[in-house]
Amino acid sequence: MSLFPSLFPEMSIRLKLLGAFLVMLAGFIVLAGAAVVLQLVGAQRAALQEAQHVAVAVARMSDQSGPAQRDRQSYFDSLGVLFDRDIFLVDGHGVVVAATDRRVIGQTYDVPEIAQAVAEGRPRDFVGPDVSGGSEAHQVVVPLPAPDGPASLHGGDAVVFEYTQVYDTLMAEAKQAALLTVVATFVLAVLGWIMAFRVTHALVRPLAELEQTVALVAAGNHGARLRVRSHDEVGRLAAAVNRMAADLQRQHAALQERHADLARSNALLQDGITRQQEAAERIEYLAYHDSLTALPNRNQFGALLADAVARAERGHHPFGLFFVDLDRFKQINDTLGHGAGDALLQEVAHRLRQTLRAGDAIARLGGDEFVVLVDELRSDRHAEAVAHKILQAVAKPFAIPGYELRVTASVGISRHGRDGSDGQTLMKYADIAMYQAKAAGKNSFAFYSPAHDDNSIARLELESRLRCALELGELELHYQPKLDLRSGRITGMEALLRWPSPGLGMVSPEQFIPVAEETGLIVPLGKWALRQACRQNMAWQAQGLDGLTVAVNLSPRQFSDPDLLTDIVSILHETGLDGRRLELEITESAIMQDAEAGRRLLRSLKSLGVRIAIDDFGTGYSSLSTLKQFPIDTLKIDRSFIADLASDPEDRGLTEAILQMARTLKLHVVAEGVENEVQRTFLQERGCDELQGFLFSKPLPAEAFVAFVRSQSGVDRLAYSA
Repeated sequence: MSLFPSLFPEMSIRLKLLGAFLVMLAGFIVLAGAAVVLQLVGAQRAALQEAQHVAVAVARMSDQSGPAQRDRQSYFDSLGVLFDRDIFLVDGHGVVVAATDRRVIGQTYDVPEIAQAVAEGRPRDFVGPDVSGGSEAHQVVVPLPAPDGPASLHGGDAVVFEYTQVYDTLMAEAKQAALLTVVATFVLAVLGWIMAFRVTHALVRPLAELEQTVALVAAGNHGARLRVRSHDEVGRLAAAVNRMAADLQRQHAALQERHADLARSNALLQDGITRQQEAAERIEYLAYHDSLTALPNRNQFGALLADAVARAERGHHPFGLFFVDLDRFKQINDTLGHGAGDALLQEVAHRLRQTLRAGDAIARLGGDEFVVLVDELRSDRHAEAVAHKILQAVAKPFAIPGYELRVTASVGISRHGRDGSDGQTLMKYADIAMYQAKAAGKNSFAFYSPAHDDNSIARLELESRLRCALELGELELHYQPKLDLRSGRITGMEALLRWPSPGLGMVSPEQFIPVAEETGLIVPLGKWALRQACRQNMAWQAQGLDGLTVAVNLSPRQFSDPDLLTDIVSILHETGLDGRRLELEITESAIMQDAEAGRRLLRSLKSLGVRIAIDDFGTGYSSLSTLKQFPIDTLKIDRSFIADLASDPEDRGLTEAILQMARTLKLHVVAEGVENEVQRTFLQERGCDELQGFLFSKPLPAEAFVAFVRSQSGVDRLAYSA
C-alpha cells in the first residue's frame, strides 16, 4: 500500500486497495496453478519411471547368455501373465523376436524412436501406434548393451514396454487432486474478494463524501457541508472543510458585488472594442469586395491577377481572362429602376459562382462588368467550353421580384503567354475582345486578336463621327413605299435612316446602328428620325399627297426609354401631324422584355391615334395568341420568310399560317422584302394586305419619293387588284 501513491498517483484509494488484493489473489492463484502443474508433471514422471524400471529389468533379463537366451520367449510368456500390457523385443532390423503376445512375433516394428534410443544407448519414451498397429499408446524403449562376445545377441536389440494403463491411472489421480485444488482456490478467491470489497467500501465512503463536498465548494456551492461521523482523522478533516466553506461563503458574497461592478464596466468596454473591430473589418472588406455582390472588387482582383502571373511564370501554368459584360443592362436599369438592376447583378454573380470551378477567381469591376480568371487554361477548346457555360448561365430567365427578365452576355477572352505576360495587358485585350463579341451580335464570345485593336479604333472613330453627324445634320431619311395589294395604291411608306458621311461615304445602317444601340446614341437618333418623318409627312400633305401613313422603327433601347411617350406627344404637337398618320414599328423582343410595361405604353400610344406594327414577325419568341393581348394594328412578315417562298415549302407554310391567324385576329399584314412576281402573286392570292420591296421600289430620298408617287398615279392598277 505504501508504494501505491508514488506508483499510481492518479488512482483512487478504492482502486489501490482492490488492486493490492487482486495482486495477492493473483499470486495465490499462480501458486495454486503451479501446484496443479507440478502434480500433473509428477504423475507423468512417475508413470515413466515405473515403465522404465520394468523395461530395464526386462532388458537385463533378455540380455543374459546361456539357456536364458534360448528360453527368452518363455520369459516373455511369464511377463504376459504378470503384466496385462505389450512387452516385446526387437532386433536391429526392427523385427519382433520375442513378445508377451506371440501373435506379433516376426512382425516389423519400425519406429524412429527405437533407432534413436539404440543410437544414444539410453532409454527413450514416446507416444506411437502399438505393435499390432492399433491406437496410440505410451511406450518406453530400452536398448540392450552392445555385443561383447560371440554368444551375445545381435547389436541393436531393444525392449519396448507399453505403459498406457499405468500412465492413465496416475494421471487420473493427479487430475482429481488438481481439480480439488482449483475449486478450493476459487472458493477462497470469491470469499476474499467479498471481504476486500466490504472493507474497502467502509474505508473509502467517508473520503468520497469529503471529495464530493470539496468539489461542490470549489464549484461555487459554498453552502455545502459535511456530516461529521467520527472524531478520528477523517472526522477532524471534515470539520476543517466545513469551516473553510463558511469562510469562502462570506468572501464570495463580498466578491460578487465587486464582480458585478467590474462586469458592467467590462461590458461597456467590450462593446466599444467590438464595434471598432466590426468597423475595421467592414472597412477592410469593402476595400477588397464589391458591396452589392460580395465578389472581389477591382483592387482584390488586381492582387489575384498578379499572383496568377507569378505562378504562371514560375511553373508554366497558363491561365485565361474572361471579360463578361451584360447586354442591354443599362436599358433594364433605366426602365425598371436600380432595385431591379441590382437584383439582376446579384443573381448573375450567384450563377457565375455556381457555374465555374471553386478555384476560379470571379470579380465585379463595376456596373455590369465581371471578369473571371481561369487557372490551368491550356487550350482554346477549354476556353470555349468555359465561355459557353458562362453564356448559358446568363441566358436563363431571371426571376426578379415583380419581373421575369432575359438578358445575354458578351464575353472577351485573353490568354496568358499567347496574348501577353502582364495583367494590365491581358485585361485590356480581354476588354477589346468583349467589344468584338458585342459587335458580332452579342450573346457570344470572342478571343483577342491583334486585328481587334484596329477594329476597336475604327469603332471609336465611327462612334465619334456619328455623334458629329447627328450634331451637324449629316443624317437623312429615305422612304420605301408600301403598296396596297387590293387597290394598287401607295398607302404609306417606311422611313429608313441613311448616313451620307462626307469623310466615309454612304455608311450602311448595319454599321452605325449597332454602334448607336451600344453607346445609347440610338435614343437621340431615333428621336431625330421620328421628328423628321412627321415633319416630312406634313410637308407632303401640303404638296397634295394626302392619306399617307409614315412608319418609323423604334429600337428596343428607344422602346424602354422612359421619355418615349412624352417625346412622341411633343413631336406630334410640334409638327401638327395627326397621330393616325404615324405608325411605330416595334420588334417582338422589345415588347416582351417587360410585357406589363409594354402593354401600358402601347395603350397610351393608341390613345393618341398612333398605329402599332410588329416588325420582323416570326423571328422572335412570342406568338399571335400572346400578341393579341396588346393593342396591335399591323404585322410585318420578316423578309427571311419571303425570300424563299418559291423554293421552301416550310417558309410557304409558315407564311400561310401567319396570314390565316392574322385574319382571324383582324390584323393588317405587310410583307417586306418582296423582290419578284412569284412572291407578289403568292401573297396576293392568300390575302396579304400590303407589300414593300425592290419589286415595287427601293428606299428613296424625299424628293424622289414624291416623283415616284406621282408617276404611279397613272399606272394601271388592275395588275395589283387582280
